[in-house]
Amino acid sequence: MNRIGLEYITLMGTHPLDFIRIAAGAGCANVALFATYYAPAGSGQQSWSLAHDPALRRDVAQRLGDHGVSLALVDGVAVYRNQSVEQFRPLFDVMGELGAYRVNTVSFDEIGRTFDETARLVEMAQPYGITVTMEPCPVLTVRTLAQALDMIRQVEQPNFRLLIDTMHISRTGEAEAASRVDPGLIDYVQICDAPLAMPPSNEAYMDEAMHERQIPGEGELPLVSILRNVRPDVVVSGEVPLRSLEKAGVSAEERVRRIVDATRHVLVDATG
Repeated sequence: MNRIGLEYITLMGTHPLDFIRIAAGAGCANVALFATYYAPAGSGQQSWSLAHDPALRRDVAQRLGDHGVSLALVDGVAVYRNQSVEQFRPLFDVMGELGAYRVNTVSFDEIGRTFDETARLVEMAQPYGITVTMEPCPVLTVRTLAQALDMIRQVEQPNFRLLIDTMHISRTGEAEAASRVDPGLIDYVQICDAPLAMPPSNEAYMDEAMHERQIPGEGELPLVSILRNVRPDVVVSGEVPLRSLEKAGVSAEERVRRIVDATRHVLVDATG
């Protein structure tokens, strides 16, 4: 089984059709896309939405099929202040067209409303056969692995599971705890490397997370020990934006090739 994937953040702003082509060319069997991408003003990039653009969905489904790639995760399905998760129902209505049955969530709201809205999201996803994963991040509302697991236990639904981002889990000091989590709860892994030390501010953390991580094996994160507790059928997807290499002129194809090769080596060490 080829469990290697590629997260959209790695090549943020790339058109989905090009993203799938590049991922497939590097040997990925899985990709993750945002539900909707809003191009920054003046970037020259194109905004797009899987939920609201039937032509794009048809093209994406065709491109996935042509390359034998699965849309393993849809990201950006978050809990936002003063917004209802009902806004994502149009996405759920069409995810089957793309063969996609997993969405990832984080929260930008206070913890009480986060629980209520996340529970509603999980309930809403059930009739569609969609799994919701919770991603703890030390600068967002659900900061720790312990908090995420507590929420999963309280919601107590089979389609609510855990997503592990190797940088976030390691930065909260919970990498060892992650290696003891019930493997049945871990539904998806986003892999990258990084220094263990926390950046000096939340803003710096998010800039690093969105723009400048390290290729697996080039940093300080205990990737092998984390992955040893992950079932062999779980997708391990590279989330490794490399702004410095992009500015240095390294092509998207070459950056992704390096990420995929390094991820493959880590998986060999973790499963060998």
